[in-house]
Amino acid sequence: MNILPKKRWHVRTKENIARVRRDQAAAAAEEKIRQDKLEFAESEARINFLRRQSGLPEKVSSPKETEGKPESSTEPSKGVDLFADYKSAVKTTNKDLEKEQKEEQEKYEKQIGYLTYLGQDTNEALKVRSWYEVAPKRPEVGDPAATEAFLKQKLAHDPLTLINALLPPEKKDPKKATKRKRERTPTPPPEPSSSHKLKKSKKDKKHKKHKGHKSKKDSKETLLDAERQKREKLDRLRRERLRREAAERQRSEALFAPKEPAVTASAASTPAPTPRIVQKYNSQFNPELAKQNML
Repeated sequence: MNILPKKRWHVRTKENIARVRRDQAAAAAEEKIRQDKLEFAESEARINFLRRQSGLPEKVSSPKETEGKPESSTEPSKGVDLFADYKSAVKTTNKDLEKEQKEEQEKYEKQIGYLTYLGQDTNEALKVRSWYEVAPKRPEVGDPAATEAFLKQKLAHDPLTLINALLPPEKKDPKKATKRKRERTPTPPPEPSSSHKLKKSKKDKKHKKHKGHKSKKDSKETLLDAERQKREKLDRLRRERLRREAAERQRSEALFAPKEPAVTASAASTPAPTPRIVQKYNSQFNPELAKQNML
């Protein structure tokens, strides 16, 4: 018994065949309407192109109007317009206003991040540079007003500062000191009488000599004490360093030395028994190391 043709979903039933034919007819009608619209649009475009070339105004008409109205039926004329071509050619829009409005719109869209071109990020659209793209301001070479950053830290970590602190102070030349004193001394006041001047000069010379001897002795003693203290400090630091190095060397030797088993006093006093070697083969190299010879 063949039940398959009696099912509703079967392809060859009458209802399904009729439904398919109706769908095909509807699709064909829609395709015809679409094709007619395309042909009408193409014809209108050609007509408008020819009108523009001839200098006539463009004509816009829908396909329904052309189908509904015959070609002979025309609207009642309102009069002859001699300036129709001129009015159609002249544009009444304000170019500057349109340009300003367009720029404002683009600026607003770029600010909110809506208008971006291909491969363009927000910073490029806004014409803004990030903080990591801007180079820091550095002083130019030879600028007297420029100050070096972190100068105190650099001087503290500079090895030359430590070397200069350990070195003895430089001895000043007395000639240079006297020259500087002469340059700094102002012009002398008006000279008093000759007798008073002689007495005063003798007293000043004696006082200066006595003071100069004392100051020289004190400066020499202070310099010697400072040098002695520096030498003692360097010697002490050197001894401490050598002591530390010796302790570290002993510690590393003890750490890397091979560990030997603890031997008791009795075991150390008694000699180790020598194993009896019975050679298995006459021509045998190192018979004391072969396991087969050990008993």
